[in-house]
Amino acid sequence: MKKDHVDIPAPSSRFYKVECADCNEQQVVYSHATTRVFCNQCGNPLAASSGSKARIEGGHVKGAVDHVAEIPATTGAEPE
Repeated sequence: MKKDHVDIPAPSSRFYKVECADCNEQQVVYSHATTRVFCNQCGNPLAASSGSKARIEGGHVKGAVDHVAEIPATTGAEPE
């Protein structure tokens, strides 16, 4: 049986660029975040969990991140 006609479903989640309303710092936020997300610069809450999609609280969505290369690496390790 051929499966060529079966489409692969697109994901409903994304990464968003959210700009803080107070300090204008941009941060990448997952659309289905399960924890509260705070601004790295001023500490204001940017997004909160609402059961499925995260609720954007203290910022403005500037757009979706299309490429993984745009997401900054936050491993905590210093580069050599």
